[in-house]
Amino acid sequence: MRAFGSDRVRRGEGEQMILLSSRDKGWTARVPKTLTTAEHPGIAVLWEDRYFEVVSATPAGQSIRYVLEPWRENHAIRLTDLYDAPSEVSREAEYQAGLRRTRGRTAANLLGILTGHLPAPVQERMGSELGILPARLTAISLILPMTVIGFVVYENVDRLIKQQAGLPVWLLAICGYLLAESMSRLVLVWSQNRPVGSLAGRLAYSLFYLLTPSRKGMPAPMIVRRPTPAVQREAPPADVLLQDALSVREPLLTLLTPQEQLTLARRYGYDYRRLSWKVSAVIFLLATAGVVTSWIKFRDGAGLSLISMLVAALVAGEQVIRLRSFSRGPSGSVLGFIARPFARRLL
Repeated sequence: MRAFGSDRVRRGEGEQMILLSSRDKGWTARVPKTLTTAEHPGIAVLWEDRYFEVVSATPAGQSIRYVLEPWRENHAIRLTDLYDAPSEVSREAEYQAGLRRTRGRTAANLLGILTGHLPAPVQERMGSELGILPARLTAISLILPMTVIGFVVYENVDRLIKQQAGLPVWLLAICGYLLAESMSRLVLVWSQNRPVGSLAGRLAYSLFYLLTPSRKGMPAPMIVRRPTPAVQREAPPADVLLQDALSVREPLLTLLTPQEQLTLARRYGYDYRRLSWKVSAVIFLLATAGVVTSWIKFRDGAGLSLISMLVAALVAGEQVIRLRSFSRGPSGSVLGFIARPFARRLL
């Protein structure tokens, strides 16, 4: 019996064959009989016109040691595999493809702050080929525009407090557009769990698409849909509309009073545990950042910053209390007045 590829083979006891492989072949070994369970034979491997049973598969240094014995006729063959040159070439190709997918998945996740701006079809293609969640790439990419927005707002407010000229209007306009685009992308990712690209990402990918000579397998930056005959659509039932309204407003509903949240739970099956701690944690982080920035400004002589620092500290402290009380039930927030106008339709 001869081995294929980088494998090595030697004889064991009797007709037993020992195969040393540098790759895991995915072969299942025999499960011995115990006092409570029956014996389960290993996979049947066809090797040079003979069937062998995989008795054991154990690590041996940098290799895997497979022990094979001739197939016993009293067992029915359920799982089979081939061991020959073509099957080993195919197995090696699958292994290398798996390594490439792993490297690509790691790179895509690490660069999600940039790849999440690409058009939705490109993110979906990356998700299917690399085994990643496209919506997660979009969520990670929101860090970049929100950081830019935060820096621009901080710099502009700091200049106004110091009675200096504010930032250019065009820069504030770009900041406003980034804020509107980022919030719309966040809502779509949160409510529909699907990827959404940005304008900058679409423009960059469109330029790359136009300059690439071979576009085989590349998704088009713009999906051109053929016109379809007009169809009459029926309005969704009232209960479907209410459920949609609940899903879109759910992050804000966690700020309502406990009684109002219990009312939503009785009427629509609302579960406060799904998003309450996430929303509270985000508010806590933003309030903590507000405390730090207000303290810096107060130290520089801005008297009004003391008030904003106290307000931010109170909001942050309230979130700590809410996070500890979620194990007992829903907890409201002083910020509930923001959510109540949006929840009027549901209450």
